[in-house]
Amino acid sequence: MRVLIVDDDPTIRMTLEGLLNKHDCDIIHASSGQGALTIIQSEDPPDIIFMDWEMPGLSGVEVATLVRETVEEYQPYVIIISSYNSTEQIIEALSYGADDYITKPIDGRLLNAKYAVANRIIGIQEKLRQTNEVLEKLAYYDELTGVLNRRSGAASFQVELERCIRKDQNIAVAMVDIDHFKKINDVYGHQAGDKVLKSFANTLKQTLRPYDIICRYGGEEFMLITEINHEAQAVDLFERVRQKIKKTKINFDDHILSLTASFGVYITVPRTDLSLHTMVQHADKALYEAKGNGRDRVEVDSAIEANDNGDFDVVAD
Repeated sequence: MRVLIVDDDPTIRMTLEGLLNKHDCDIIHASSGQGALTIIQSEDPPDIIFMDWEMPGLSGVEVATLVRETVEEYQPYVIIISSYNSTEQIIEALSYGADDYITKPIDGRLLNAKYAVANRIIGIQEKLRQTNEVLEKLAYYDELTGVLNRRSGAASFQVELERCIRKDQNIAVAMVDIDHFKKINDVYGHQAGDKVLKSFANTLKQTLRPYDIICRYGGEEFMLITEINHEAQAVDLFERVRQKIKKTKINFDDHILSLTASFGVYITVPRTDLSLHTMVQHADKALYEAKGNGRDRVEVDSAIEANDNGDFDVVAD
């Protein structure tokens, strides 16, 4: 981690460096806003900047504004340091492009806490950037529906699995099939089928939570990957989606098309050796049950059960 300290007072620069020395970071100094801007625009820019507000020439907030306007990638995390302590002044600094604010006199504990937050956010941003690069290489979206394609969905499963492990949440995979889709193609043509797929995908996006993963698995089958607390929550979530789909009406060449869908859901406790293949196998079995039981329904296969402490254990297959 590369840290830039910007202040026209050398005593304050040394004080800040002393407080930050316990972290594994490379600390550099600048005594003016212009000097800071030169370092920021160099080939080796800082990741975090602790910068005084009032300095000769360019002020700290002016530098923050220029950074937001001119730096396109890898923007640094900017923390303004000032004796100004009114709410209005803090809001002003944040509105100019600062990410955080520290008032003088500097509390070392607060400074280190702010550093930890900045370090964590930068780490998350870097991981997101790497994930985005991977997903772009995998041809991220399904062209017709706008949701993830199958390959990207599989890559996203690994990200979601790691997130569920960190958050100590259960994970669910749902296989969803549009009922009697072949009949729509046969009776109304493939253009109608395409319109149905687009509408179906839009309903999924509008009804599911923002962080749920949706991908087109193949043909009229979609895969959903979600973070779930328990079986009842899964039933509630997917029943809500099923009912929304059932209420959807699609206009095509003076015809009103109605849809239903069958859901097969598998829930388990996430672990590092859990494979998407295993989860899809279980979800497919539940989907076959949903179809066999009349379609237009949700069938859940759960590998978790509550123990005496209210936590969840894996149920052996």
